[in-house]
Amino acid sequence: MATSPAAQVWLFLASKCRQVKWPWRLDSQLFTSSLKKLQADCRRRRHWRPNDSRQGSAYLFLIPGSDCKVESVNGRCVSVYRCLGTLLDKKRHRKTPICSFQGKTPIVCCTDCDLVDDVRNIIVNERLGFLYKTGRKAEDACTKYKNEVDFACKHKYEETIKFELTRYYKIAKNCYNVTVTDFDLVFYTLGSDAARYQYTHMALLGYGEDMDSALWLCGGSVISERFILTAAHCISQPRVGPVKYIALGILRRSDPLDKWQRYNVRRVVPHPEYKSPSKYHDIALLETDTPIQFNDDVHPACLHTKGEAEEVLTGTGWGALGNRKPLADTLQTLDIKRFSEEECMQHYPKYRHLLQGYNHTTQMCYGDRVTVADSCEGDSGGPLQSETLDEHHCVTTVVGVTSAGKQCGITAGSGLYTRVIHYVPWIESVVWP
Repeated sequence: MATSPAAQVWLFLASKCRQVKWPWRLDSQLFTSSLKKLQADCRRRRHWRPNDSRQGSAYLFLIPGSDCKVESVNGRCVSVYRCLGTLLDKKRHRKTPICSFQGKTPIVCCTDCDLVDDVRNIIVNERLGFLYKTGRKAEDACTKYKNEVDFACKHKYEETIKFELTRYYKIAKNCYNVTVTDFDLVFYTLGSDAARYQYTHMALLGYGEDMDSALWLCGGSVISERFILTAAHCISQPRVGPVKYIALGILRRSDPLDKWQRYNVRRVVPHPEYKSPSKYHDIALLETDTPIQFNDDVHPACLHTKGEAEEVLTGTGWGALGNRKPLADTLQTLDIKRFSEEECMQHYPKYRHLLQGYNHTTQMCYGDRVTVADSCEGDSGGPLQSETLDEHHCVTTVVGVTSAGKQCGITAGSGLYTRVIHYVPWIESVVWP
């Protein structure tokens, strides 16, 4: 039978005075006795003393939901996991006053004006402020990377700048507002080398008998320590066979080899519904043979998990510079605009590789209605991305995967992209099972 909060207070107090020979049993008579009398009796027998409340570690013997005070500031007895101020107390080596216990969970006297759902889902990063876990694997992985990986955004301020958890006293409510505050804010602009570190999630995929003579033909995005997101049609190329290698950390194909992080492909995971040469479900994951080393040149991207895709997104790749032109040496970036569902259906009607025509649920098309700006041969598998969907403008968010397009560099139009948000559950099942 579950123990009520009131009973737990009594049992907690009794456990602290366990050496006392009680003149009564733990029955209804005990629960109708005066709490103050029991507490005073425990103190009088000197088998246990509550700590000095001025040190912030007193036992208050109050049930959850009770009003309480700490140094005359209003509080409420709540689970330790609902009180953000406990993180500040812990940092300052101060114990939050305990009202009682609920099972093994401390019920503390929380002086926060506003309670949180669960402090275990909140991270305080000294460069970015509050980061939140949502319980969704892809989003929590993104939060983890933002907290742990040394993204360039963390250095847009001088080294002395950091966010700190702090309390502000609210006179009207006689409680504390707990928040993060930034100190000594001095902004400076990143140098001209920022372009090299702008798309550090970009991957180049290699094909051939050995890595040194490999042909690097498709793109992809780093999304974890072991996985690259790409297009399913990139897992094998005509005349050169299956994808075997992954190169990271480069801006130019001609970069010296010491700039390249090179990995073997350990496992290829196309979407289970993909059937070549169809353009439906054109998405795949590549697992590396060893963990990817994150550094200044290599960072993971996040996945688009909620909300509508933005009107303007950025495509990146080392594809051809135009119709019948060579593959680009330097990574190319291009801002392209969203086309409506009706426009996409006109651009991509039914044909042998799209038997049902354009599918707005799983696909999207972006391009330019005036110029010939679009993805080209060699850009396949690369990301269509946003740098502003992330609230901190810190991590790139992959919204689409380059799938197909018209004949690039000839007429204005749109490219066809696999819509990432639709495939997040499948990606999570493979990358973060």
